[in-house]
Parts: sequence; structure tokens; C-alpha cells
Amino acid sequence: MSFSRRSFLCESAALGAVGSLLAHPHLAEAIDINSLRPPGPPTAGETYWQNLYAGSAERARGGSKSANPDRDPRIAQYDDKAGLRWAQDIKPTELPSFNDDAVITLELTGFRPGSLDKSQLAKVRFAQLHLSCQRVTGSEFLGPIVWAALATLFANKASLLPSEQDLTWSALAGNSTSQTQPKMSNGPQLTHVVLNQGAGHMSINVTTAPTNSLLDRILGVTIQATKIMSPLLGFPGIALPALQNFYTFYGLLESSRPENFLLNSEQQDVVVTQQGADSSLISANALKLVSGTYVLVPEAQENDFEKAMSDLVVQNGYLVERDSKAAPDQRIAEAVPTVSYVSLNVKVQPASAFPATDTVTDPMLDSAPAAKPSSSTPSSAKKPN
Repeated sequence: MSFSRRSFLCESAALGAVGSLLAHPHLAEAIDINSLRPPGPPTAGETYWQNLYAGSAERARGGSKSANPDRDPRIAQYDDKAGLRWAQDIKPTELPSFNDDAVITLELTGFRPGSLDKSQLAKVRFAQLHLSCQRVTGSEFLGPIVWAALATLFANKASLLPSEQDLTWSALAGNSTSQTQPKMSNGPQLTHVVLNQGAGHMSINVTTAPTNSLLDRILGVTIQATKIMSPLLGFPGIALPALQNFYTFYGLLESSRPENFLLNSEQQDVVVTQQGADSSLISANALKLVSGTYVLVPEAQENDFEKAMSDLVVQNGYLVERDSKAAPDQRIAEAVPTVSYVSLNVKVQPASAFPATDTVTDPMLDSAPAAKPSSSTPSSAKKPN
């Protein structure tokens, strides 16, 4: 496949998703510098992004796999009273029970690279963070709807990363905030994600752009010209086929290899209500999410993280040792220093209880999601434990 200025603009404009990338005239020059895809087999990243939104049947046949199994995420949930525990230990009875569709807010609140990854990060200029949340069903006219965000996480070598406490969406985008404003409100949000009956799919990834990739050239021009690092792309609600087509294209731009993945996940079944846990469209082993904070670490660093879990707390989206008296930046640097992690804040609400001051729009119906009649009852069929 060739990359010309025309094909890039057409692919992007068709999705209406990359206006920020096209805002500067120097971008066209960057695209023309590397107009042809290098010969040879597709990279691990190209294959990964192309298959990320594969259907359940294709995933079962092995059509969707991690680009780097060592970087599959291991997920822990944090509670101020109970501390850290593996998300797999959340019991179905801890999930809320309501018959509405669930409205969830996902907020990325922190990213901290560990010492084991600093050498790899020093080889690249840019890292991207991707988060998506997908419905399990669609309508007769549209496929399942997906909410997705893609942001450049940093644009420098590892030794020159900004202070960890400044790695928020607003700080990276160059937006100043009041010192009195809660840090948690500054993170990138996938707001108003509507999951039918509290069930869906989720994926999260952190990748670095190879220095010889077209994406590296595009970001080099765009970020230098606009001073904007994130967000790059945001899909508040897009039909699955359209998003799948975009990420197939994005995978060719990025052309990542296994070592370029700091964190990669397949589409994972998630449930946020007891009714969702009973859905026949969701695996019995689905990830259970309750309102709170989650920490995602790569499998290769799971053991180091587990050894320290009992001594760690989460403050402003970052792990710190429970009794540390050090300065804030030093606390963050000293906690599990070998481990890279992403922290995620989750809030779950029934559609009928969502604040009236906020607009929650169902992209398929173009109307606010309504609570189901109170007489409706969840299916009594239970899946095996």
C-alpha cells in the first residue's frame, strides 16, 4: 500500500477525525518525505491494529492477538480503605444492580514509565496512548458503537520526560489549570460512554512510534508547529466498521514492532453491573469494573508490582509508598521504580441518574438513553462460575 498526500487526506477526512493533524501546511511535506510503505511483511503493529476490533468469532479463531504478550495488561483496583487488589478478585455482588443502560466515565489520570523501559523510550521521540470502550450490540442499521481516544503521551526522550505530575491531558495539551483545581479533573476523558445493560468491550494501549515511521514524521511536524501534544484523535461515538478502517490505516502509519508496545490489550469483555454480568454476549470471565481507580501494568513487570502492592497507595493518579515523606515527584519516582503503569479512573452511573446538567447522547438514537420500565427484570439465566 502506498502513502501519498492524497490518500492520507482522503482516509482521514472520510472519518472526520484528524483535523488537528491537518492544521499546519508543513504536514503535507512530512507525508511526502515517506510516501511509500517499505516492502516486506506487515509489522506486528500493523497486524495488531488491523485485528483489534475483530469480531468474537474471529478472536476465538486467533484472529486478534497481542503484538507483544509480555505487555498484556495486568489490572489492579485501588480502594482508599482496602488498598490494591487484582481486578479479578472483584466479586459480581460488588457490581451495582440496575436495569438502565450504564453510563460510565473513563479518565486516564497518570502514566509513569519504569526504569526497565527507559532505555527503550530513549530510542524514540513519541509515545501514543489509546483507549476505547465498545458496545456489544448495535441496531439493524448500525454496528456496535465505539468510543475511542488517541493521544500523544510524550514528545521527548525518556531522560527529558516532564514531571510525572504534569503528565495529564490538560498539561500535555498546554492548557493551564488552577492549583486549587482537583488533579483528577485534568485527565483525558471518554465521557458519556453508554453500555447496553452494563456490558461491553475495552482496550488500552501505549505504543511508541518507530523513528523511521510515517507517524513519527507527521508528529514531528505537527507538534513542533502547533505545540499541541494531545489529544490527537477523539471519537465520541463511531460505528465499529468505520473505526476499524481507521485503525487499519493508523497501523500502517505507525508500523510498530513488538518492542514498541509498552502496553497492549486485545478487546476485553467488561461488565459494570450485575445485569451485564448475566449477559449471554459476555464471557463468564469478563473484567468487572466498579467505580474507583485502576492501575494497569505489563505482564512482564507483574511480579515486581505484586511484591509491593501492600505498601502502595494511589495519590492524584500515581502510585506512592504508603508512608513516604519525600517530595511529591520523588514519591512517584521511588514507588515500584522498575514498573511502568497507567492509572485509570472509572465512574459508573445508571442512565436515569446521570446529572441533568450533562448531555448523554446515544449516537444510534440521537437521544438521551432512558431507563427501562421498572417492571423489567434481568434474565434469570446464570452463567457458570
